[in-house]
Amino acid sequence: MVPLAWALRAAGHDVRVACDADTAPGALALGLTVVRVSADGGFARRHRESVRGVPGEPYYQERGALPRMFADNALAMLDGLAALIDRWRPHAVVHEPVAFAAEAAAAARGIPTLRHLWGPDLFGTPPGAWLRERVRELVTAEAPGSVWPSAREFVIDPCPAPMQRPGPGIGVPVRFVPVDRPGKVPAWLFDPPERQRLCVTWGTFTDGMPGGHPLMRAVRGLPRPGMEVVLVARAEDLAGLGELPAGVRAVTGVPLHAVLPSCTAVAHHGGANTLLGAVVRGLPQLVVSDTFERALNGGRLAETGAGLHLNAQEADLDAVDAAVRRLVTDDRHARAAAALQDRALTRPSPAQVAGSFEELVVQWSLPAEPIAKGA
Repeated sequence: MVPLAWALRAAGHDVRVACDADTAPGALALGLTVVRVSADGGFARRHRESVRGVPGEPYYQERGALPRMFADNALAMLDGLAALIDRWRPHAVVHEPVAFAAEAAAAARGIPTLRHLWGPDLFGTPPGAWLRERVRELVTAEAPGSVWPSAREFVIDPCPAPMQRPGPGIGVPVRFVPVDRPGKVPAWLFDPPERQRLCVTWGTFTDGMPGGHPLMRAVRGLPRPGMEVVLVARAEDLAGLGELPAGVRAVTGVPLHAVLPSCTAVAHHGGANTLLGAVVRGLPQLVVSDTFERALNGGRLAETGAGLHLNAQEADLDAVDAAVRRLVTDDRHARAAAALQDRALTRPSPAQVAGSFEELVVQWSLPAEPIAKGA
């Protein structure tokens, strides 16, 4: 969402990021104007307490754990967000898919809302549709009188069509522009690599996996003659890995989009930012997923031929090694990745979407169906 926020700002619009305590530092680091509408910052803690952490068993201890977390997050933000909207009176609210407080607060005031996707639309799947409906039920039960958008729904979509799983709403395509927190880029990343280079990352949110993400264990066995591995990870993860073998070079605090241009392929956890960042670089990918959303991302990528997908339960060392070998030796994956890159880069830029933003807001307010003459 950050590139669109920047583009709207550059086009002369006034932009505020309404968020909770956990999200505020990241938004500030990216140069955005932040209004903290909730002091609650407990989503990560609640997530840690809810995961099961047992191989082969459901990810969460209870089936309703995830909608309960999203509902609690929405309830914590609802009053503060409503107060901000009443004072500031924005013309539109752009929100991520699980920002249910944004939906409710805007709908109660008749303000246009635009749902901004991360990647494949989770709500276009049966589990995702159930999640959305269940969260709305939980919020309504504890905040009686809550209303939800009933007008036409616009969906800002950064995911190229071959990967998308369309959900409800009218799609507004936008080009994905990689954004990471600021960081320093080491000079060696600008030098052409002498060998094939594999980027490995498991993201910043690895709670729930017993022993850590499978790629944490596999990274030691991935270097082979003619290849080097660049591991992009948090400092605390690197500290827990101990000494890495020859052929693995680790970096922390380096923006991922600065690492990918010199790489041949990527092995990662299936997070949408990493997934689409590799797509716009035209890189074949291995996704090792540990949640439903990441499995959706990996599955949709694999269907295009631009990558391979393993569930965490099947991603032992041999399976990961074999998948990486296929990525770097079978040029069908590279060709499919290049074709997917072309589809991604032909989407309108955030600046173009920002330029037509006022038209979108006007369209949102029009009747979803034309009124018949004489009605």
